[in-house]
Amino acid sequence: MKLQRPQYLMAAVILFVLGIQCLYVDSYILTPEASDNLSSQLDIPPVSVDDSRTDPNSTDSESFAEDPVTIDESLPPSKGPQNHTKKKDDFSGRYTVILPEWFTWSLFGASLICFLRTIPWLVPARQ
Repeated sequence: MKLQRPQYLMAAVILFVLGIQCLYVDSYILTPEASDNLSSQLDIPPVSVDDSRTDPNSTDSESFAEDPVTIDESLPPSKGPQNHTKKKDDFSGRYTVILPEWFTWSLFGASLICFLRTIPWLVPARQ
């Protein structure tokens, strides 16, 4: 079966959208069911990752402010007490897929090739 121009165009659009999605998403955390299926196929256990983005004792640009009190005289949300144990429990035993940068650009390249196949004068004529 030979692919026709509309099929190449649809493949180009799908690959381009997948490339954009992979460009903006850093990693994927699999569901517990997918993690169970993957762990049955692999001999590698999931890595425990602390996904907390802020540390109450860290020195960000926000913590350099002289007066951390907001307009309503309360502490900002980042300065309040944080409980990351619930987040760790939610993601324990789940696989995290981190996509390499080359994968995104290969999707864009494949999309470009499929798009170029839709241009009539670039495709060799049928014999």
